[in-house]
Amino acid sequence: MTPTSKPLRVGNAQAFWGDRTDAAAEMLAREPGLNYLSLDYLAEVSMSILAMQRERDPHAGFAREFVDVVRSLAPYWSSGGRCRLITNAGGLNPRGCAEACLTALADADCRPLRIGVVSGDDVLPIMRSGTKRSSAATFQNLDTDAAIRDVHDRLVTANAYLGAAPIVQALADGADIVITGRVADPSLTVAPAIYHFGWNENDLDRLAGASVAGHLIECGTQITGGISTDWLDVPDVAHIGFPVVEISQDGSCIVTKPHGTGGRVNELTVKEQLLYEIADPENYLSPDVTVSFLSLTVVDLGNDRVRVSGALGKPRAAKYKVSATYSDGFRAAGTLTIIGRNADTKARRVGQLVLQRVRDSGYELRDALVECLGAGDATGRVAARCGDHTNSFAEIVLRIAVEADARDAVECFASELSPFITAGPQGTTGYAEGRPRVHPVFRYWPCLIERHAVTPRVEILTTSKTLKATLPNRASSHSVQSIPPLPLQSTRILTAWEGEAPAEPNATSPGNYAQPSNLYDIAIARSGDKGSSATVGVIARTSGWWEFLRTWLTSDRVAEFLSALQIEHIDRYELPNLHALNFVLHGVLRQSLRTDAQGKALAQLLLELPLPENALRTISKGIL
Repeated sequence: MTPTSKPLRVGNAQAFWGDRTDAAAEMLAREPGLNYLSLDYLAEVSMSILAMQRERDPHAGFAREFVDVVRSLAPYWSSGGRCRLITNAGGLNPRGCAEACLTALADADCRPLRIGVVSGDDVLPIMRSGTKRSSAATFQNLDTDAAIRDVHDRLVTANAYLGAAPIVQALADGADIVITGRVADPSLTVAPAIYHFGWNENDLDRLAGASVAGHLIECGTQITGGISTDWLDVPDVAHIGFPVVEISQDGSCIVTKPHGTGGRVNELTVKEQLLYEIADPENYLSPDVTVSFLSLTVVDLGNDRVRVSGALGKPRAAKYKVSATYSDGFRAAGTLTIIGRNADTKARRVGQLVLQRVRDSGYELRDALVECLGAGDATGRVAARCGDHTNSFAEIVLRIAVEADARDAVECFASELSPFITAGPQGTTGYAEGRPRVHPVFRYWPCLIERHAVTPRVEILTTSKTLKATLPNRASSHSVQSIPPLPLQSTRILTAWEGEAPAEPNATSPGNYAQPSNLYDIAIARSGDKGSSATVGVIARTSGWWEFLRTWLTSDRVAEFLSALQIEHIDRYELPNLHALNFVLHGVLRQSLRTDAQGKALAQLLLELPLPENALRTISKGIL
């Protein structure tokens, strides 16, 4: 393909394994001019689930739902559709996924297509063979600094986050569909931009812009109003549209969605997604480029179109990040609903009795958690400080979760919960799901690996209308040579303004609340997991509240408000260009038995932080 300056249109129709399978066909029906469609299936825990599936069936190990998506698009391609698909649905078996897709297309009598298979991300053999003879720092856990030798014999998966290069090669080889294993999520968008515009590894600012575009759409409808702070105001969520980015040659983009779909794209939904699950905004790391978000400009153009520009790029990291998992015992969780007077107290008593019976049976639990959902336990009872919570709850969902090294211990717990249907307090109900199921526990192990140790591979498979249920005999394959890494000069920038709140905030437009009383009234926020830590991005609703927010919302204030959550320490980053702050709450997710194990509720919890009295003022008439 000859490079062009014409804008590139890339959509997303899958944010996670379990998202809507009909979204891709809907997107292509509404967006005939789309050049590429990305579908993201993988999270850290997904690889462990795929590993278990592959153990039972050596032909498994990929997201089978993607095959259904491909089958649904056969009429589109047969009628002349030219949009190309890029997905990481290959998981641990990209070749198997491609072969299943070929069969589905042949059965659908689809026109001939070429499928590119990107592999080489599986580094489990390298980690297993290299750990015993390497130093303790090799494959060291990025979150805890622990040595890999402690879990070496229990490793289940280990996959390097590949970048855009092998996907670009597959596109150059004529692939209509590119199926990968583990690649960095933004690279699904960066690759078609490189191929379309003819960029090279020195076009750092352009690569940075495309990485931002990929980050914005990788989570699907999150940027079109899904899980936004003001979700109740989002129109027609039942028909919410998936996102599209229109990328320009300079790397800037316009975020939008298909005409006629529900949801919305505006300045605040874009900013929420920009801050989602990032750490240091000065150094957003990817295998393609290191990005600074501190120069980004977000301009709402109206009509569900928002321009994002100004990304700055620095040389990519010298190593690949690896997402590894290891087995760590067993777990189970079960619930009962308890209704009536003193439901909270009764529920806690049941939880104590279940765990006592497990101990009385001679079993040892490594960890156990009793949560009374509705009493504030899901948020460490932080929420109880923000309202009138007493012991007169009318209904409580009791949730008990346990972990143990031995499966028998967890099985014992599962058998001890159900007897309280008749032996527990009056008003006990809600046991429709039956006895809790025992699941293996997999822990996340993030680490680094030298680039030269990883060799991405590209293979092209073809099909034709005459080949119904058999696979092609011909396949071309070659390795993609890694470009020697550029020197990384990346300094961690952490800024905090820890001063006292001003007597009067410097606000000219405090938002839509006449007398703001909580952080929610002047800011929006979004949170998510980052290994055993979590991130919370907080964005001023209007520019008038930025200086107050910047001065008043300190890391100490956040730590004090969330003190019940056992946070180890907090990093605070300022993004003045976005009127935003980003907090990294280290260690907050180490208690993995919580209902909110991925920190999705932390932003909503922080938004209940009360404002000081000097922030409570009536909006002047006409200032809205």
